[in-house]
Order: sequence, then C-alpha cells, then structure tokens
Amino acid sequence: MMSGGDGFADIVGRRYGSLKLPFNEKNSWTGSISMFISCFLLSAIMLFYFSSLGYVHVSCEEALGKLVLVALAATIVEFIPVNDVVDDNIFVPLATMVAFLLFSSAAR
Repeated sequence: MMSGGDGFADIVGRRYGSLKLPFNEKNSWTGSISMFISCFLLSAIMLFYFSSLGYVHVSCEEALGKLVLVALAATIVEFIPVNDVVDDNIFVPLATMVAFLLFSSAAR
C-alpha cells in the first residue's frame, strides 16, 4: 500500500492535483483518489498472483471487498497532515496491517 499507493499518488497528485484537500493543503483530491485506486489494484494483483501460485487460498468476492476496505483505510490515513507526530510513511503501513488483521479475523 505504501510503496505503490503513496508513490503513485505523489506522481499523479503533483501532475494533476490542482484541487487541494481542505484539511491538508499538501494533498490533492486527485492524488488521494489515485492512492485509493492504485492501492486496491496493486494489492489485488499481488493477492491473485500469490493465489494462482497456491500460496494463499481466497475467494474473489470476499477478497475484493476486504481489499476495498483496506485501501480505504490506507487512503484515510494518508489524508492526515504530516507533522512531527504523524508520519504517513509509518502510519499508512500500520493502518493497513491493522485493517487487514481486523478484516481477516472477522472472516473466521
């Protein structure tokens, strides 16, 4: 989520992100939307790749729903303005991991 989503959001946001978020002037709506989409797509590609190799066994419908929620959690954490206390390079992976664990344990 962090490497693909944040990296892609930065590139797209700098290029096309003229409309900034009202609570975080460093981020744009375009960058945030691209973060969500790229987080979801890259995670889905990786999940189905490892599933096709037999490392994980998931149903498509269940996995896609959870990936949407995890990508949304990562994007929401990315909204938070970066300061001395909150650094998105730490909190996006943490939020992703916590969301994944919560949604994984709810499925059991």
